[in-house]
Amino acid sequence: MLRLFTAVLGAVLVLMPIAAMADDWTADKLRGQVLQRVDNQWQPLRRGMVVPDSRIIRTMKTGRVTFLRGTETVDLGPDTQIRIYDKAGKKPFTTVKQYFGVVAVQADVRNVQHFGVDTPFLAAVVKGTRFTVTSGETGSSVTVRRGHVAVEDLQTHSKVTLSVGQTATIDKTATKGGIEVSGSGKLPIVVDSKGNPVGAGPASSGARVSVGGGRVTAGVGSSGVSVGVGDVAQVSVGGGGGLVDVAVGGSDGGTSSGGNSGHGGLLNLDIGGIHLAL
Repeated sequence: MLRLFTAVLGAVLVLMPIAAMADDWTADKLRGQVLQRVDNQWQPLRRGMVVPDSRIIRTMKTGRVTFLRGTETVDLGPDTQIRIYDKAGKKPFTTVKQYFGVVAVQADVRNVQHFGVDTPFLAAVVKGTRFTVTSGETGSSVTVRRGHVAVEDLQTHSKVTLSVGQTATIDKTATKGGIEVSGSGKLPIVVDSKGNPVGAGPASSGARVSVGGGRVTAGVGSSGVSVGVGDVAQVSVGGGGGLVDVAVGGSDGGTSSGGNSGHGGLLNLDIGGIHLAL
């Protein structure tokens, strides 16, 4: 019995380092200058090094690195900074905190919905296996390469689930801080924190839908459709063969239609400024 206990204890002690490293990532591929933050100092990261949980990694202009953990990979493009950490639980949740740059993730299908990327503007949770997140000073975007990814606006908590070939963008300037969805296939509906649709209307390949700043926009190919509250909305068919502008709330419908008076048909409605033009 004593021998059996000693053998079991020895096996546990041998396996403990392996278990401790289970959550760590290895720099599998590395090119150019890549740094890691150790004891408040930036030090070079080398290929084959193991990065412990929560360590900050930064690639410089010439740097690229691929981290590997089992069958999962996290690719960092140039000028990118991240931190990877795990939340404990029955099934740990791995989070890549992305400060800026470009990160491509390929997650183990067994960890679906247990792997995410957080940027200052949005959070992307894996419901598939492969996606890319780009983050800059004014916004972030997510593009799905395989499977599905749930994207959440960290300010309004509106959400949308993307499919392959689709992109969600949140930008202070380009999308006025709201979610804009673009890409192939039928575009998904954006919902608010309570699950109510905030973007509607059929959309297909080449379309985009944006929500935010009191504005919802959807477009199909060269046509455009938008509906806004406190903003200008327009419907354009056949690249401008007909134009309908609708403004609700003190918006100036003439502002959006200015320069469009030469189109085949034009209808402006302004509710709040009381304006109607045919």
